[in-house]
Amino acid sequence: MTGDSSKEHFLKEFGDDYGYPDAPNNIDHIRATEFKRLDGRVYLDHAGATLYSELQMDQVFKDLTSNLYGNPHSQSDSSMSSSEIVREARQLVLDYCNASPKDYKCIFTSGATAALKLIGEAFPWSSQGCFMYTTENHNSVLGIREYALSQGSAACAIDIEESWNNAEASGNGASVSSYKVMQRPVQRRERSTCCEKENGNSFNLFALPSECNFSGVRFNLDLVKQLKGDFGSIFEGSTFSRGHWMLLVDAAKGCVTEPPDLSRHPADFTVISFYKLFGYPTGLGALIVRNEAAKILKKTYFSGGTVAASIADIDFVKRREAFEESFEDGTVSFLSIASIKHGFKILNTLTSRAISRHIASLSAYTRNTLRTLRHENGAVVCTLYGIRISEVPRQLGSVVTFNLTRSDGSWVGYREVEKLASLSGIQLRTGCFCNPGACAKYLGLSHLDLLSNVEAGHVCWDDNDIVNGKPTGAIRVSFGYMSTYEDAKEFIDFIVKSFLSSSSYNSGNGSLSRKNYASSPSDGYCFSYSGIEGHPTSGPLLKSIYVYPIKSCAGFNVEKWPLCDSGLLYDREWILRGVSGDILTQKKVPEMRLIRNTIDLIMKILVAESPRCKVKLWLDLESDTNYCGKEYLSLNNQRLEVHVYDDEVNQWFSCAIGRPCTLLRLASPGYKSCLSNFTSQHMCRDVGAKLNFVNEAQFLLINEESVCDLNRRIKANEQKGLLRADIQVNPMRFRPNLVISAGEYTEDEWRSLTIGNSKFTSLGGCNRCQMINLDDERDQILKLKEPLSTLATYRRIKGKILFGILLRYEGCVKEGQDGTHAWLQVGQEINPRCE
Repeated sequence: MTGDSSKEHFLKEFGDDYGYPDAPNNIDHIRATEFKRLDGRVYLDHAGATLYSELQMDQVFKDLTSNLYGNPHSQSDSSMSSSEIVREARQLVLDYCNASPKDYKCIFTSGATAALKLIGEAFPWSSQGCFMYTTENHNSVLGIREYALSQGSAACAIDIEESWNNAEASGNGASVSSYKVMQRPVQRRERSTCCEKENGNSFNLFALPSECNFSGVRFNLDLVKQLKGDFGSIFEGSTFSRGHWMLLVDAAKGCVTEPPDLSRHPADFTVISFYKLFGYPTGLGALIVRNEAAKILKKTYFSGGTVAASIADIDFVKRREAFEESFEDGTVSFLSIASIKHGFKILNTLTSRAISRHIASLSAYTRNTLRTLRHENGAVVCTLYGIRISEVPRQLGSVVTFNLTRSDGSWVGYREVEKLASLSGIQLRTGCFCNPGACAKYLGLSHLDLLSNVEAGHVCWDDNDIVNGKPTGAIRVSFGYMSTYEDAKEFIDFIVKSFLSSSSYNSGNGSLSRKNYASSPSDGYCFSYSGIEGHPTSGPLLKSIYVYPIKSCAGFNVEKWPLCDSGLLYDREWILRGVSGDILTQKKVPEMRLIRNTIDLIMKILVAESPRCKVKLWLDLESDTNYCGKEYLSLNNQRLEVHVYDDEVNQWFSCAIGRPCTLLRLASPGYKSCLSNFTSQHMCRDVGAKLNFVNEAQFLLINEESVCDLNRRIKANEQKGLLRADIQVNPMRFRPNLVISAGEYTEDEWRSLTIGNSKFTSLGGCNRCQMINLDDERDQILKLKEPLSTLATYRRIKGKILFGILLRYEGCVKEGQDGTHAWLQVGQEINPRCE
């Protein structure tokens, strides 16, 4: 189906809902005029943060540059202007949720999370009370549990299943819902210092999201009214049906497509986030509180703006009578608050109903299309999470969450999908999205699975996407009011191209062999070289040697270099550490590639230079004059002793990379790696060798002929118009230690090799990341899509994009020769073994 005909098919099904046909401007006009920065990009993480429009920001800028806003805690004209803006903004928030100011108050917070934290801090917990919540809640809601448990209250997670009776069965022509509640085990802690007397008049809190940010499932907010009317009718038999039940709705996600109607669903507490609504401002949220609920909240802390009077040297404070002001610590973010009216103006122009219908059309189309995808053998490609459209009479939200499987049924890691999507200009989200309950529910992970994953080293935001054969998270795409059919179509095309197996496409499911990546005809670009004097060019030869003294900084080329039991002498013996204790690399600090290092073996000095520093830095390799002490560093499950350099050295490197850092040197070069039984599929770290500060192995070997083939493929894509012209990759882009000349990709088949008299074992292919896309031109760092994008089309296997091989040094072939005195030299012959 062609692009035009596929869109016609889409519009035939969704045309009444898609594109704002009744608004002043349709979706194509909105994208062309208000989101020009999206040209060539597909943004599909609106559940994480939606995008602000250029029109919106123009209006914000005009407002802030035309009006004078001062601190509202004063009586000056500028202060009064800010106070009026804050009052108007409160009303806008209440109007958006159809909440009468007679019944509700709006408190501005630093975000939705701060609003939830405020509830946890101020709620009257007691040993007779309970915090009950649906398992499909964000961590920011689960965090309230800490306040409840610490004050002696119980906590309990529940699952709610909603079913619908048909119109005929209800007798009144309308569908009727019923609920099935499944209660998880009750959680309690020994009561801490809580001195209130129990009077049987306890307060309980029930929390649910209006829309699950993991699956997109919308909770029926009619449940709020039913619970307010008769909690016991739904939670029949629960030991916590006594007392006063207060209802909390986390609408931070759901408010985007279906703002809660608080006139119909009288929640006691409702939380919203503005950057999820219209992108800007960030760091601002709101807590909408029913007046009756406001009476039970007890604030302990007071600050500027929350008190009418206080006395410094006696226990006296008089709090402000206005509920909002008494809970807004310090000066509210009045300039951000002044900005939200411009976001609401855009939403109100389009209308919430039209936005909901537009977004639902895109999510339904995407979900339905993914559901139909099949591999060549008929195997399902996508496992979708959440409800099916036909199961309930309500529309879906903006979220489509899924995982991918290969034709053999094995899971595709979500990090692989995220990496390839990024290379294709598609921004999406992967992981559990800070919703552990929904993640475990939909992925079928038991408590034992979850604890086993943690013990194995898996934590939030790491790369461990498959553990013990099961995914630890999922892939999520989500749409915003400015999303288009073209966004959805480009994403689906990406999935088809990258993950469907067919006779004409290698999905990366098998093993690499030369037949999988036979080179193109030799009419494209390739490196030219004449070989090394005295040696023929037909056999494998060592062409170049590179040493990288400081991890992630530039290396230097040598004709020959000594070996030691940790690899090349001095290779990756130093690292830079950030102020927060993290090890700095080019992934975090691309400017590190501009620091050039050389080592003089005779003078025993390391010389570093940078275009950002006026002078070179000289470090004595054998003297401790620049050290200021020793400390221990935890890295790769090891406790390593390191030398710490003095302020003069650290200031030089801080200047070179543009941020504070510390230079560290391994005190005992070549520590023995000793990892736990768990190893990420993205990391094949050598556990049998002595290693310095390397990621995986002592050596990386790159074959010039393989790079030639890569360049031919890139050139072919340029000629097809898929890439900009003149992209050229040289072996140094891959940061190799050894560059060789051999037949294309023959290195993949090597099991061991000797170079001169030195023996090496191949540890397999090197898994490439986006760091190889960094290039420097005239001391400027460029972030490109190549060569990783092209490599992904023919060098991908089981989530890894392999190029080059990793080696371990095994010593010298001749018995009795000490490996620490062996040298590698350019021009030495390479003798590989393939068995």
